Amino acid sequence: MKGKIHELDPEHRGQQLQLDEHTAPAIQAMIETLVADRDERGWRHDLKDLAMGLNVEAAEVLDIYTWKDTGEAPTAAEVAHTAEELADVLIYAFDMCAKLNLDPLKLMQAKQRINDSRHRGQKS
Repeated sequence: MKGKIHELDPEHRGQQLQLDEHTAPAIQAMIETLVADRDERGWRHDLKDLAMGLNVEAAEVLDIYTWKDTGEAPTAAEVAHTAEELADVLIYAFDMCAKLNLDPLKLMQAKQRINDSRHRGQKS
């Protein structure tokens, strides 16, 4: 794997990134719903399976835009299709977070802080 791996919570060894009483209620409720649905269906995906599924769903998002020109606006049907595929991506990501006891919002916030410090002053 190339690139630097950034520890998102070095001061607390990841403890501040876990699902806990500070997790947003909507995030907690969605994870609980996903876990209950997974358990009801008898799905026992391991992390490797979830990572592969996440990749497949992300590729389906890419497929929508592969042959579009840069800056070309998506059609209404493409936006709807993108929304559906993004939902699948998020379901896999949230399921991985549940298995790892990680709060997805806290993860994004921690990564954004790293990105802000790395890219401060850069314009695209």
